[in-house]
Amino acid sequence: MRLIILGASGAGKGTQAKAIADHFGVQHVSTGDFLREEVKLNSALSRAVKRLIDRGDLVPDELMLSIVQGFLADDNFILDGFPRTYAQALALDEMCLTLGAPIDMALNIHVSDDDIIQRIVGRKVCPDCSAMFHMFFYPPKEAFKCDHCGGELVQRPDDTASTVRHRLKIYHERTVPIIDFYKRQGILISTSGAGDAEEISKNLISIIEAKTLISQLEEKL
Repeated sequence: MRLIILGASGAGKGTQAKAIADHFGVQHVSTGDFLREEVKLNSALSRAVKRLIDRGDLVPDELMLSIVQGFLADDNFILDGFPRTYAQALALDEMCLTLGAPIDMALNIHVSDDDIIQRIVGRKVCPDCSAMFHMFFYPPKEAFKCDHCGGELVQRPDDTASTVRHRLKIYHERTVPIIDFYKRQGILISTSGAGDAEEISKNLISIIEAKTLISQLEEKL
């Protein structure tokens, strides 16, 4: 099972990708996690990546491709945070074609821009253990203290309102065209990201199971 998950930052891609990965026993490949780990290295590359992330800009296609290409030979993964540009989608298709391992489904989670801004601006993260909280939807038991390790919660530099609006602008200009790209291939699954996260997970998992069963039956015919 080779899946990708699409949606704006804050749409819930990471939450849903993890739920799907856990359910089906596939690897959750989060390019955002890879980039954040790269930033911690404090190299020339990591400092350049940090500047891009903090501004809400996209990381160059070449770097993103280098991150994911090692996972594409696997038969079981869900790509979270890639592709983000039409060029990345085309390159991903070419690499998968070379490997004889096409993407099975592209999952698209859509959430309104206003809801995205509210979700992201309220996010707080623990720099010590990376636990994530939200001041309205999932607040810590003690204000600005991590429930898990007691660390001081902070707002990521790329989670300010101005940065989020900039990221949304880039998303609509450069990432939304990918949705039609996968729709034309007949592998797109779209669902709303509004509401209870667990219910969204159940809905996506049911759709994936149904489509997988249909594909298996078609192969036997």
